[in-house]
Amino acid sequence: MPKLKSAIIWTGSSPKNGAHTVAIISGMDGKSDNDKTGGMAQVDILLGNVHPVEARKIGADTAICGDCPLKTKVCYVNVGFGPSAKYRALQRGSYAVISPREANAILKANGVGVRLGSYGDPAMVPTNVWLDLVDGIEHTGYTHQWREDWFDAGLLDIAMASIDEVNTREDAKTMHPGVRTYRMAKDYSELDSNEIKCPSKAPDGTRRVQCADCGLCAGKSRKAKDIVIVEND
Repeated sequence: MPKLKSAIIWTGSSPKNGAHTVAIISGMDGKSDNDKTGGMAQVDILLGNVHPVEARKIGADTAICGDCPLKTKVCYVNVGFGPSAKYRALQRGSYAVISPREANAILKANGVGVRLGSYGDPAMVPTNVWLDLVDGIEHTGYTHQWREDWFDAGLLDIAMASIDEVNTREDAKTMHPGVRTYRMAKDYSELDSNEIKCPSKAPDGTRRVQCADCGLCAGKSRKAKDIVIVEND
């Protein structure tokens, strides 16, 4: 099992609308060509029976992305690439099914961290799944679902509350005291005393640190300031 690279770690229903949902982990060997994250495993949250491209086209991706205001504007995910490849593999029956604890053991053995929701919002998967997966390993995660009445605030112990022009930092901190936020901004000119610029890039635009080595975006589990990033940085 330590050589297993990808697997299904959870199947269930979306808390948003009950749609059939699957969480697939990939890159458990730590080999990744993602320049920003570096050698981290990734977890995609997919609809079990709707192709990602079709899901975005007809709005069925609400089951996995909720009402995220970024999904039709600046979402960085190319659903025709990684998510589509994983969906095709899912339909072929290519994935083993393992528990989050088993995935955690593989990641520990390989010295690999994990990113929750490289596609899809981690709030669409029960928090206990993530807690078992990230126990004792580096991880990152972001959620836009913190306003929802079904949202499990326990997720904010390990994931950042995503902030944009609709969902404000002030609202997040009022609703969830102590939360750490990840705010998308137009520039870095207006950071308050409890925010820092994402350290990913140096001022000249070169990569300074990868997520695998940074680890700041781990919710309240890290005692650190809130993070601000500019689109495409």
